[in-house]
Amino acid sequence: MPRVVALLVSGAFAALLGAWVACGPAAGGAEEPAPSADVAEGDAPAPAEPEPVSDRAGTPTRLVENPVAIPSGENLTEAQRAVVRGIAADAAGRLDEAVEAFTQATTLDPNYADAWLALGRTLHRRHDDAAARAPLERAVELRPQYGPNHAALGAVLFELEDWEAAERELAEAARLDERDVSSLERLGVMYRRLRRYEEAVQAYRMGLQRAPGDPSLLNNLGVALRKLRRYDEAVAAHQQAVDADPRNAVFHFNLAVAFRGQNQAQLAIAEYRRAVDLEPGMAEAWHDLGLLLADQDDDEGAIQALHKFLELAPPNDEGLEAVRELLRELEE
Repeated sequence: MPRVVALLVSGAFAALLGAWVACGPAAGGAEEPAPSADVAEGDAPAPAEPEPVSDRAGTPTRLVENPVAIPSGENLTEAQRAVVRGIAADAAGRLDEAVEAFTQATTLDPNYADAWLALGRTLHRRHDDAAARAPLERAVELRPQYGPNHAALGAVLFELEDWEAAERELAEAARLDERDVSSLERLGVMYRRLRRYEEAVQAYRMGLQRAPGDPSLLNNLGVALRKLRRYDEAVAAHQQAVDADPRNAVFHFNLAVAFRGQNQAQLAIAEYRRAVDLEPGMAEAWHDLGLLLADQDDDEGAIQALHKFLELAPPNDEGLEAVRELLRELEE
């Protein structure tokens, strides 16, 4: 299969996007014009020096439902019996045993697509993505019209950061299987990492059309919109994520960053406080809260928050010295 993609929109994603546009976008308001600011420069304006830390956003955690057919009946082939053993071992968490059984199945029947898929998925679960790639490529070769084959391969390529190949496979997975939300979510995260924020927004909105109200997709959509400085839309997306999962500290943190982009300092402060109430070890929330409180002339609150950040931040954090300098100024 060709590995060349366009710089902006791949052929696979363009086809998927075209089909989605023909059906109409998910609810969420009309598109805003592109911002004049350089969207690659980051997020909301910093309330004070040093610069706020990078925002947190969810990454794909949901796996495609097990797409491997479990062989049944009395006249199973030896390869099918090996797959049955592998599925049982996988379900029991004995991944090495499962890999051995699935490998045996592919040796007994090199054209058994489900065996290759099962082998690749199990290697992926064992965090051996380099080894998982070839079995999943074989599964795609044997059954190219089966979406879960492309989804599993795309997930592995995503972890390997082979972005061009991952984009192709994830877009194809989403095109072939209209139930597949995880591939669209991975596409969105990939585009965000590559600073292709408009495409990230489209991928998340396609996902929301398939899974309306999904809080993870809403949170990630808000992050991508913030990168485009479309703060009103971002606040709406993050607020929906918080409403759906009010005890998720990351969602409150991201809503705070969006409020900061709207220059709504008090609303941002309230969300940062909610984030650290839910997750006291969230160093970046203490950091951003401290900077915002300092900007609001709440020196006492800023000092408390920034000291908490220093307790929690890793020793190699590049912002430590800048925070210490700010604390010295506040404590004078």
